[in-house]
Amino acid sequence: MIKHTLITLALTLFSSATLATDTAQIEHGKTLFSSGAQPIACAVCHTLQDAGATGEIGPNLNEIKPDADRLRKTMIEGMGVMPSFAAMDEADREAIISYVTHVTQ
Repeated sequence: MIKHTLITLALTLFSSATLATDTAQIEHGKTLFSSGAQPIACAVCHTLQDAGATGEIGPNLNEIKPDADRLRKTMIEGMGVMPSFAAMDEADREAIISYVTHVTQ
């Protein structure tokens, strides 16, 4: 019984820590999306309701609902007029990807 309780407690703490990390990463991604990404903030070109972004150059992310793999590939390689974000810190890129997939899926 004690072993079961300890396992349950450990899983609860791990889940809480993971949720806090995920929430922090998503918030960081929102900040980067809105104003912090380099060479240009995503919100300048893309529409994303959650971010209050109304860019009209790139696709409307609310409509296309890109998955993480599609976002990652496009951010690294660029596409059309969208520049590559390969030089961006990988953790920052992943934060943007987490944010966009979280609010569009």
